[in-house]
Amino acid sequence: MIPKELNQKKHCVWMEAGVIDFKVCDNNYDCNTCKFDRSMKQTAIANLALLKAGQTPKGKKGKIIPWQDKMRQQSGLHQQCRHMLTQRVPAYFCGNNYDCYKCPFDQMLEDQFELFATPLRPQLREVFGIAVPTSTYLHKGHTWAAMENAGRIRIGLDDFSQKVLGPADELQLPKVGEVFRQNTAGMALARKGNKAAVLAPIDGIVEAVNPEVRKHPQVIHDYPYEEGWLFVVTPTQLQSNREKLLAGEKNLAWINYESHRLLGMLETSAGVTLPDGGAMVDDVFGHFPEIGWNNLVNQFLRTR
Repeated sequence: MIPKELNQKKHCVWMEAGVIDFKVCDNNYDCNTCKFDRSMKQTAIANLALLKAGQTPKGKKGKIIPWQDKMRQQSGLHQQCRHMLTQRVPAYFCGNNYDCYKCPFDQMLEDQFELFATPLRPQLREVFGIAVPTSTYLHKGHTWAAMENAGRIRIGLDDFSQKVLGPADELQLPKVGEVFRQNTAGMALARKGNKAAVLAPIDGIVEAVNPEVRKHPQVIHDYPYEEGWLFVVTPTQLQSNREKLLAGEKNLAWINYESHRLLGMLETSAGVTLPDGGAMVDDVFGHFPEIGWNNLVNQFLRTR
């Protein structure tokens, strides 16, 4: 279950400005890529053109104007910054006439929120009930690496690792500014007194670390490709690193191979056989501790 504070509804800036009655943001306040924002802008521009021509826009959408114009109608003390409207910051008032593209404060916040925003759900397919991304890179130590804006890479643990080891009790994550090296231990997780080092999928410098997974490691298990991301890095050897990563259909083939290895271990150590078409057991270690934590870590995370 996702923690309550991670599941609170975020209201769209068009709603907060009073242009529409209700709309929940489902795009992490990335207005530049939001279809709803684009549609609203087109309607608002069309309405302004009609007004300029001396005509009155008709219908329910006829009252739509740019949210910036709606806010400009407010008195100075009520002209809240769009980041205050959407509760990104507790208090900040616009001193730039809502020309956000000219505002250094807006640009600074955009850069920061982009770092910590929940990534969009990748394209996923299933292998034995395990969610496999085909639109991101996979490392053979069962981490994923997704390319983002400004050349940054977001990193997390894949669903296979979570099905095998189950939800972690604690995490050891790198610090901002720390240098990573591909195929070397870059973080660790612990469960029931057992520890597992995790290999870094690429070379890079850590730019941001997800604060929520520090407080709620369960999120990694429940949402490995979304809220459960771990950190963002600036890559330093991306071209050569990518040659050692998997992508697309190769991700499916890899997880299929790893699943068959795991099934062999389950049958040998615990006498468990998966029925045809069945899904992998969630939390293999929790259900079958006789397989051994170190054995699972050595075989699949490829660390000791």
